[in-house]
Amino acid sequence: MKTRISLLASFLLVGFLFSCENLVPEMLSTDITTIVDDEILSLKSDDVGDEDFQASMFEGNTHESGSRMTHHRFSSDCATVTESGDDYPKTIVIDYGEGCENRKGDVVSGRILVSITKEMHEAGAEFVMTYEDFSIGDAKVDMVKTKTNLGNEDGNWVLQSSQEKTITYEDGSTSTRNSTESTEWIAGFDTEEKEDNMFYRSGSGLVITSEGDEYSREITTALFFDGSCDYIKSGVIELNKAGEVTVIDFGDGECDEWATVTKDGESEQVDLSKKGRKGKRRGFKK
Repeated sequence: MKTRISLLASFLLVGFLFSCENLVPEMLSTDITTIVDDEILSLKSDDVGDEDFQASMFEGNTHESGSRMTHHRFSSDCATVTESGDDYPKTIVIDYGEGCENRKGDVVSGRILVSITKEMHEAGAEFVMTYEDFSIGDAKVDMVKTKTNLGNEDGNWVLQSSQEKTITYEDGSTSTRNSTESTEWIAGFDTEEKEDNMFYRSGSGLVITSEGDEYSREITTALFFDGSCDYIKSGVIELNKAGEVTVIDFGDGECDEWATVTKDGESEQVDLSKKGRKGKRRGFKK
């Protein structure tokens, strides 16, 4: 009898320890996933628009006004561009149709409308980007972003931007964000090639996640984007909810798909290459 009781106790103890061992990671992942999903999808939607807008400016210099243009520099091979004319101010429409896959494997649809006061590479140029019926993956993105070229400072072009964005997920939940950011280009601003693009982005704003939590958002270490890499290479974002801080660290400059997320002293890595949001998602590792 004593042997049976001991065996039973051992099984119960093992089961308890196994449950405890998995409880914290599970709770941590569930808590972090919503925040990280919202943040990374927002960064992806910005990346598509910024990259394709820059491509369209170079295309516009080499094609007749009003023409439809397709170029390998666009994030999606099926993107077509129409511009209103040669003179400024002008309007550019980037159209992804009913859906096409971009070079990073995300399916993009809808349109981005861009109004421009003068050539992008001139100090003082201002342009407004409006996402119209735009979706990336299973999420719909409504956004208005205003950018201003502040000119060349210390050899680097600097752009100031402000945006209002709403992301609507497949389950009907939404996240919203208002932010102001500064982008300092250290290479590639005035060249057609995407691969030589290098810039730092900093800024702050307010985020309401798809679960209704309100956070202040600050890039505490400038995010480093390198056109030869599909992922942010370095930089830190802090999300603060009434003193409760979640930190997303994109690394120290290596080109890889991992970011480290830390909350309440617990850290996990999230796979930036994962697509979609199917529930409270995969892609984390200890």
